[in-house]
Amino acid sequence: MTLPHTLNGNRVLKRLDFDQLHTKYFNHRRLQVFAKKGTSCVRCGVEGVYLIASVDQGGGHHVDLFTANFTLMTIDHILPRSKGGQSILANYQPMCQYCNSRKGNTLESDI
Repeated sequence: MTLPHTLNGNRVLKRLDFDQLHTKYFNHRRLQVFAKKGTSCVRCGVEGVYLIASVDQGGGHHVDLFTANFTLMTIDHILPRSKGGQSILANYQPMCQYCNSRKGNTLESDI
């Protein structure tokens, strides 16, 4: 699989090994969620399959998870912060960018 040169406006550096989710990048909150709770979107089931290192225009380095069609995988607050939810591992779930933007700050039961 040939990687695109840019994703989300960032220049792609390389594809990383998934083992690095559990080792090198384990201290990154978002990547911890994927390591502990899986790499599939809890709403639509699409799976994150590419762990990609990139650099933004300001020189900042990023490690992101993307689906097979390069949709960004995000983490979602199960109980939104606007409704009193905390930014803790127990309140996060993996979700693709599309589903997360559709969910917004609603509860799953409200959708």
